[in-house]
Amino acid sequence: MRFLVVTRGRDPVPPDMGMAMIQMMQGWLAEQRASGKLEEAWSFAGQVGGGGIANVDSHEELDAMMAGFPFSQTSYVDVYPLADLDAALANGLETIQAMMAAGGG
Repeated sequence: MRFLVVTRGRDPVPPDMGMAMIQMMQGWLAEQRASGKLEEAWSFAGQVGGGGIANVDSHEELDAMMAGFPFSQTSYVDVYPLADLDAALANGLETIQAMMAAGGG
């Protein structure tokens, strides 16, 4: 299961904790990349926040992964499930065809 995870800074990180938080983030990123759970990760240029593509086996695995996200207490986190575009388009066509066959168009 693939998910787009988008984070945005919510509260400033206290200056005395900044260096430790960044180092924790570097460690978390390395761990998630090594496990294969994080396919991609990026930062928003000039902004506090970023995103990535998580690839996990379940919603619970994503929850466990994000529980360790170092900036969780100072960020907004949005998660979007991802679907294959070709399959989504085929589903859309099938739905429209069923509606038309039922007299809906």
